[in-house]
Amino acid sequence: MINTQEKTFVEELDDRLLSFFRDQSEGFDIPPAVLYRLEGFIEAGLVLGFINPKEIKRRLYDLAIQYGGEEAGELYHNDERIILHVLMPEAPVYPSTKS
Repeated sequence: MINTQEKTFVEELDDRLLSFFRDQSEGFDIPPAVLYRLEGFIEAGLVLGFINPKEIKRRLYDLAIQYGGEEAGELYHNDERIILHVLMPEAPVYPSTKS
């Protein structure tokens, strides 16, 4: 049986992951602090036993496919580490008009 703290943690993690992937898919910037805080939150869940590595890897893969397509999913599938990949398109760089 899942305890209340574990349930609360898993729900909060899911909300944060959805926001992370949705924001990227909509073109919003992901500040480094948000990225690292979320990775730390995932790590805390692993240490406390609220989630297991296989579950979180599967969730990251599923969300990557849903919000970023097959290429994004493959990035998570092929990476054995549990980290978040920033999948935002690179900002355009325009040459300076000065020489």
